[in-house]
Amino acid sequence: MKQVILSFAIMVATATASTVIMVASPGGGGSRPSDRMVNLGFEDIVTKDPQHLPELAKRLDSVNATAVSLSVGRTDWTAFPWAGRPGSFSGEVSATGRDYVAEAIKAVGTSADGEKRDIVLTIDVLLGRALSEDPSLAGRDVHGRASTSFAGVAALRTGAAGARLVALAAEVARKYHPTAVDLTELMFDDFTFGPDDLQDYKATTGQADWPRKGNGSIDTADAHIRTWRSEAVADIARKVSAAVEPFGVKAETDVRSPTKSASGDRAESGHDYDLLLKQVDRLHVWQYVGLNDERAPSTEELVRAMNRRAGSRMSLSLGMWANDGIISADTFRNALKDAARGGAQSVSVTPASLMEGAHWEALKEAWAE
Repeated sequence: MKQVILSFAIMVATATASTVIMVASPGGGGSRPSDRMVNLGFEDIVTKDPQHLPELAKRLDSVNATAVSLSVGRTDWTAFPWAGRPGSFSGEVSATGRDYVAEAIKAVGTSADGEKRDIVLTIDVLLGRALSEDPSLAGRDVHGRASTSFAGVAALRTGAAGARLVALAAEVARKYHPTAVDLTELMFDDFTFGPDDLQDYKATTGQADWPRKGNGSIDTADAHIRTWRSEAVADIARKVSAAVEPFGVKAETDVRSPTKSASGDRAESGHDYDLLLKQVDRLHVWQYVGLNDERAPSTEELVRAMNRRAGSRMSLSLGMWANDGIISADTFRNALKDAARGGAQSVSVTPASLMEGAHWEALKEAWAE
């Protein structure tokens, strides 16, 4: 008799669980992520339209967003008055003196029913004005050409560019006390071959020179390059994490998604996921379905691999970009469904400025109660 009762209880529990899953499966298959974030770019934060952020706040409410990412700018182009560093203000801040970051947090940081959203403040690691003022910071390619956007490895790892990045992370952590500070565009690719970078490479790897091909040119695909770049990115992330930790703020960073195997990473860009997970609290994996080629893993496959690797410490970042503009609402809707089927625990959508009404409706369907 006890066995019959136990079996009946298991059947009831199973049926109840199935009902819960069905209720929590908007859009077909899977459940909605517990962390639901929308990313607001610099163009959303520094705006002359007084209604722009209030309207975005309504949008966030409509899609049940639990978090919002806000761009604070770059170390040489901030969206707020950085105390003691007026040369780093963006043109808009210099002209108005306004703290656009504080205004944005006030506008979108709390839902209409009083629920506080997680605030992630994002720093763009790319540079512009700083490279013009100090060309020695610029990364260089194998031909010696300087980048107009990327700092070199040594400049970020041990030089002035890295010191400014750590200082900015500490400042926004101290000033705004967000949930987390996130780094975007922290990656290395073509522009890692300047003289200072060679010295850093030699010190890190113990090699006497760059790896070379038979014709004497630099072998950019050599494993030593991947390892060196990944250790440099992890080292930079570690310093940022240490800078924000005293304020009770988490450290996060964006990473490129794998190009072939869902269980892979992008070490060639410095994004060794396992190495970075030792330094930061969470990785945001770029899944830009409108830019991926046919060899890229599906969103569902990628999410399952992310869950196996680190669970909620890896968040799926769905990008709105496409080779011909922006992805369609149907493509976006399908990506959201694939994320749900894969069991995504954390999803962000970027950027809000590219989302049209149909995209917001698709997001509302996916993140419905």
